[in-house]
Amino acid sequence: METGYILLNIKPGKKKNLINQIRKIKSVKEARIVIGSYDAVAKIEGESIEEIEKIYINKIDELDGIIDSRLNIVACPRTRK
Repeated sequence: METGYILLNIKPGKKKNLINQIRKIKSVKEARIVIGSYDAVAKIEGESIEEIEKIYINKIDELDGIIDSRLNIVACPRTRK
C-alpha cells in the first residue's frame, strides 16, 4: 500500500464544496481545510505509486476551484506503519 498527501490552494469561497467533493473519491482517506501556506490537505492511498498518480491527475487535480496542488508520496518505508 502506498500513501500520498496532496497540498491544495483553493479559490476563495470554494473550500468547503471542494473538500466535500474530494472526500467522495474512493481512495481519499482524509481531507481537511488547514491554515498555513496551503488551504487544504488530502491523504490518498493506493496499491502503487502509479495508482496514486492516476487518482491525483485524473480525479483530484481536475476539480474546479483548485488554484494549485502538489502531490507528495510517502518515501520512507518506516513511516508507512
